[in-house]
Amino acid sequence: MLESGYIRLYRSLLSWEWYTDTNTMRVFLHLILTANWEPKKWRGITIERGQRVYSSQKLATELHISRQAARTAIKHLISTGEITNHPTPEYSIITVKNYDLYQQPTNDLTNEQPTTNQRLTNEQPQLKKDKESNNDKKVIKRDKRNFTPPTFDDVSAYCKERNSSVDPKKFFDYFNAGNWIDSKGNPVRNWKQKIITWEGRKPKSG
Repeated sequence: MLESGYIRLYRSLLSWEWYTDTNTMRVFLHLILTANWEPKKWRGITIERGQRVYSSQKLATELHISRQAARTAIKHLISTGEITNHPTPEYSIITVKNYDLYQQPTNDLTNEQPTTNQRLTNEQPQLKKDKESNNDKKVIKRDKRNFTPPTFDDVSAYCKERNSSVDPKKFFDYFNAGNWIDSKGNPVRNWKQKIITWEGRKPKSG
């Protein structure tokens, strides 16, 4: 029994006439899941893709249902053309018709996994690149202020030149701590004008 890989199911299955018949539905899905996805040799014969060897008792055991329930489900599926049955004196072979609707061709299964993995590998650097690009845009947006941050010496020299009442250290620490953003979140465009504004809030010394 296959324990790896996957099958494809379409939502149109919801309108299938046997969808609400619990046993028939379970048997059909079980046959799709256990049918060969590639031809395999078995006791000197080839069981083709979409086929499996079965007996009603074996199906009943695999699905934990009664043998009669398994037989009835098989009859339902044969009657509506979902499967065909090829009995022999020793065993029976079931063929899931339109098997490729539920299971991709072998070559696609082989080729798709590296493609998917490669896509995931390629997308991860792309996500990182997009994040870095967004960060760059933020930096560019901030640079549009056309603002050259002053040094502490620049602030001290200008305050001294104006005989300003503003404490250069307090002024520098206040705005530099906020990366030259004022208390309202606006960028400082003219730090010298800010010093003049601060002077208006304090009496000049001397």
